[in-house]
Amino acid sequence: MAERIIGGYEVKDSFRIGKFEIALCENRGAPPDEVYLCGLIESNGIVEMLTDCMASDSFADISTCYGEKIAEKAEEVQKESEEIARAVGDNPELTARDCSPVSDFDCIEGRVIVLKGDAMRPEFKRATSQLLLCTGGFGSQANARGRTCFATRIYDGEKTSCHRGDVLGVMEEDKLPEWAEERLGGILRQIRDERNKRDTRGDR
Repeated sequence: MAERIIGGYEVKDSFRIGKFEIALCENRGAPPDEVYLCGLIESNGIVEMLTDCMASDSFADISTCYGEKIAEKAEEVQKESEEIARAVGDNPELTARDCSPVSDFDCIEGRVIVLKGDAMRPEFKRATSQLLLCTGGFGSQANARGRTCFATRIYDGEKTSCHRGDVLGVMEEDKLPEWAEERLGGILRQIRDERNKRDTRGDR
């Protein structure tokens, strides 16, 4: 496996929890008191960088920092999960029983899609992470050659993307949980308003 180098440091170990990736790193060419480093890995999709870092000359010390940072971020993820539960109530993982299957012959653009729980890390296996409005992408079309689908997460309106192969199925609006039905309405209105604005500018 190729070495993963970020800012001159080799990532010796990393752990993902929620939206965070915590890294334990080493750089033998760094000053003696900065050989070992612990920090968060951030990426813009092209370049990775290390942030919120602590450096040390002691592997034992930086390993302790690594464990503490994992525990800290795990606690943040747990609090977020509790906040989501308070906002929407029961939030179980959706399965094939909750949606209609799709094949490669189906267009899913404009449909509410359900992501497979097996394609997600354990902390994201819940309806609020699985339900997306598919908005386009080559993978959204019937008999698509591409596999990428663009989407908007219904729970928080965040724009994201997914792989066509990770789509478990589609869900009709009348089958959605109450919280999702309400939030989907807001997303659809926003999309309609943006389309109307573009059409108005085009008529000038």
